[in-house]
Amino acid sequence: MRLISLLLVFLLFPFAAMACGDGNRCKVDGGYYLAAVPDDWDGKTPLGLVVYFHGWGGTPEGTFRNKSMLRGATNRDAIFVAPFAKTGYWKQIGKGRAEGGRDEAAYIRAVMADVRRRWPIDQSRTLASGFSRGASMVWNVACYTGDLFRGYAPIAGGFWNDNPATCPSGPVNLRHIHGLKDKVVAYDEIGIYDSMPIPDGIDILARVNGDSGKKRNVPSGDRRLTCTRQDQSRSGRVLEVCLHPRGHSIPGEWVGHGLDWLAGLPKGS
Repeated sequence: MRLISLLLVFLLFPFAAMACGDGNRCKVDGGYYLAAVPDDWDGKTPLGLVVYFHGWGGTPEGTFRNKSMLRGATNRDAIFVAPFAKTGYWKQIGKGRAEGGRDEAAYIRAVMADVRRRWPIDQSRTLASGFSRGASMVWNVACYTGDLFRGYAPIAGGFWNDNPATCPSGPVNLRHIHGLKDKVVAYDEIGIYDSMPIPDGIDILARVNGDSGKKRNVPSGDRRLTCTRQDQSRSGRVLEVCLHPRGHSIPGEWVGHGLDWLAGLPKGS
């Protein structure tokens, strides 16, 4: 009877039957990830997706203790996924820039393939976000594996050690948040850990996007943030920079706000 019951669950809810989560590790080549699915999901409707890269020394388990961050995704009908940095921090990726150790590009592709195997994903609502060194990973993923997500929302971190000459993945939608008093990852100069100035990285993406360079102020949805947008590009992709007067920090709700930003982008971008 138990076997019959399990078969019925699989037939009625094929994606739910395969789902890992609820604190259980989802294992893939190169490591694992944790996933949280909306409580009221019907088991078949395509979901949005937030993949969040933790900061230096963080873990998926530590990320999952930030309930406001998780709810920011699940309350917006999206899965929240937290991958695992094998040595405590994410490595740079890209030809001529890749650090030794795990191939991060291959790992995140494995994570994304496994997520899509387990759950139906709405590609128009896929977002990569991260904080500090995790935000650096978001920039790398956008630059070198940009086909994986529709949008990117790094917070308080950019390229490290050097900037790539260009981004081979092509145009991307990216919204960067940064504190003007950040003393860990400086906004407009080389940081204490050799982080690159954020405006320099934005300039690279603007060229890749075919942007005119024109900027305009836009509402942020958060009174702490002042945002400027570049959206006059040949590719139709959008770049946005949101600044705040504080330091190296990430309120949990900012990740969910990234989904709201994504929903407001022009169709086809």
